[in-house]
Amino acid sequence: MTKTPTPSTEARDLRALLETVVQALTLPYDLDDYDARILRRAGLVRVLVREALHEEPGNLGWNVDYLRAQLTAEVTEADRRERNRCRKCLTPFDPTDTSFDGRARHNETPFCRACVDNCHDGGTEHVCVICDPARYEGGAR
Repeated sequence: MTKTPTPSTEARDLRALLETVVQALTLPYDLDDYDARILRRAGLVRVLVREALHEEPGNLGWNVDYLRAQLTAEVTEADRRERNRCRKCLTPFDPTDTSFDGRARHNETPFCRACVDNCHDGGTEHVCVICDPARYEGGAR
């Protein structure tokens, strides 16, 4: 037995959908992959809202839950990609490149071997994000 949604539940579900749409279309501008991520999110929102307009009002809650799940998955994937690339040159780590100046992660640092190798080639006055992270990022090494 299905219940006919009341105006109050329809308004609540619509408000939740709109809040989730605003959340989906809000990203920090300083992200390296901002354009690609916002484009994917906008496409997802467009399809979802179009389908929500054609469905019965009682299904708005499902659309909200689906959009939230998709946003969570997208954020998780973006975080995983961010953790698996060099913080200096932004190149993804390549675990198969085992050369001393390769693109694999250097030990447990967030930098690739090539950037660490280049950092060690610097002179006595050399200062960079690798050798002095507190100066550039406010964190400890």
